[in-house]
Amino acid sequence: MISNLLAALFATFALGPLQAEIERHAAAAGQPGEIIRQSQACLSSEVPALTQRASEDTFWTISTVIGLSTGWSSPADLLDKSNPDCAPVIRLIQGKGEGADEA
Repeated sequence: MISNLLAALFATFALGPLQAEIERHAAAAGQPGEIIRQSQACLSSEVPALTQRASEDTFWTISTVIGLSTGWSSPADLLDKSNPDCAPVIRLIQGKGEGADEA
């Protein structure tokens, strides 16, 4: 029960802002359609693992939510840098190379 609550809180306070951050950067870069498609592919592969970790690791979940809420950590830190679907999205959020690579 607590694990489900933690997963729900994580989705609300971490995954929601992550998607909003991706959309904000995509609009600023002038390529929302392409980045949104890439972010959906990235998130579809990352969200199950993140949600599972959130339900299993209370300390990580709380520290991640606090870090994201206060700005101490970036939403890009949640994404796997070795995932080819996430690499362009991470670069966009971090401001490295305003555009994303072609898919």
